[in-house]
Amino acid sequence: MKQITLTTTIFLLLCSTTFGQKKKDLNIDFMLRGHIYAKSSVKDTTALGGFGGSDNLPKKITGNLALATNGLILKIDTAQTTKINDKYNAYKLYIANKTDTIVRLNASDSRLNVVGEVFYKGKWKPIEYLPSSTCGNSYHDVYLKQDEYWEFDIPKFTGNIKTMLRYKLILGKDKYLYSNEILTSINKGQLKNKEGYKPNGIMTPITTNRKSTTAKSVWQYGG
Repeated sequence: MKQITLTTTIFLLLCSTTFGQKKKDLNIDFMLRGHIYAKSSVKDTTALGGFGGSDNLPKKITGNLALATNGLILKIDTAQTTKINDKYNAYKLYIANKTDTIVRLNASDSRLNVVGEVFYKGKWKPIEYLPSSTCGNSYHDVYLKQDEYWEFDIPKFTGNIKTMLRYKLILGKDKYLYSNEILTSINKGQLKNKEGYKPNGIMTPITTNRKSTTAKSVWQYGG
């Protein structure tokens, strides 16, 4: 009887440790590095090769994905909440192709040119940035076929400044696609202090070997 009671107690303690961890919104005081990675539907035959890859494959658009419009779509879905690294609250972000042609997007080591922006003092300002690469092999294109979409996890921010958040996809020189806008709150440092590169940073991609390593962030790996 004592052994059964002890086993039950240990099980309850483990459950309380595993399920009792409180998920939290992301409260930081710096700009995040771009963290939107995707794998192409079509191989880029013009790229030099050797760029960091991603295993975030596109999916087929179904009726479960609520996309009311046609065209190339960038959408924040606050109804689809998720967890990042089982630690941070997050929303879903979609890039969907409801056009009649394959969409081509620029990438660096599979990182798309997508950043978050907030409305501050009458202007939209970035709270994320795209680091440049010193290796020309990093740059390539990714392709999204008709009726396909990528999905990403984006952090739910919190801070002392209430504002609006949107995501911006850079399509070319002075050409952008914007997502819908949602309520958020941030800290002032997110408007000016760049995260920099840290191997164990919040969103740092792991790319130790360009030819074989999948570009992911520690949102998935931990740290």
